Amino acid sequence: MAVNFPYLDVSNCNASVKVAQNGAQVFGFDRVGEAPVLWVSPSATYEMGKPLRGGMPVCWPWFGVHPTDASMPRHGFAKVMPWELEDFAETGKGVTASSFKLRDTEETRKMWPYRFELTLSVEVSKALKVRLVTKNLDDRPFEISQAISAYFFIGDIEGVEVEGLEGHEYVDKVSGETRVQNGPVVVKGETERIYRHSDSCCLVDKRIGRKIHMNKQGSESTVVWNPWEEKARQIPDIPDDGFRNMMCLAAANGVDEQVVCGPGEVVTLEMKIGLESI
Repeated sequence: MAVNFPYLDVSNCNASVKVAQNGAQVFGFDRVGEAPVLWVSPSATYEMGKPLRGGMPVCWPWFGVHPTDASMPRHGFAKVMPWELEDFAETGKGVTASSFKLRDTEETRKMWPYRFELTLSVEVSKALKVRLVTKNLDDRPFEISQAISAYFFIGDIEGVEVEGLEGHEYVDKVSGETRVQNGPVVVKGETERIYRHSDSCCLVDKRIGRKIHMNKQGSESTVVWNPWEEKARQIPDIPDDGFRNMMCLAAANGVDEQVVCGPGEVVTLEMKIGLESI
């Protein structure tokens, strides 16, 4: 499918990465000679101003449905706005860094009445590090909920589990119940869980034979999502069997962990993805 927006395509001796101007969304991370790390839906729409299903979308300044107006874009407007490439450099052997900016406009202030500056930094080597920095340029404090999501490519959903969430409380958005995780997370049906969890976790993929380590900073929640078969059929930009080859994990500050950012202050959210063969 044609990509109808500008994007940065970077390769070095370790890996390659693609970052769209649309939403500053990473939609490709591939280590040399290995299976893709990120999943992008075969039915994804590559259009400016429209969400791209897969990769690493940025959810900001709200995560999920807008708290008071459900007509607003789900997961905020940052993921569908055009960002500006600010910097690009080789910072070391096999290490490439870039950064993108998004500032408030008349359009954004109609949806969210604050002045701000967002910076998304992307560093690719054998690992991938994505950092989102919020700066309050207003004379009033504001509250944000946010997330950096990662749709990981997997061999098959029935051959993966997530380690590192054991013993943590979570809200099960499918059942509406609050539970505590017992053992690794194994997906056997529609799954949407928000864990109270600020540490790292690991996606173990037995089919491909690797572990994907997700380390994060500035995040009080970890989200685990897979639509499973019935829900996938209801989502236009996911194939009916698309749920089998993807697992979405997000470093988030959800509705219950809104972050207050005072005038002139900054808030940082970071995700680092590393890989290990098994």
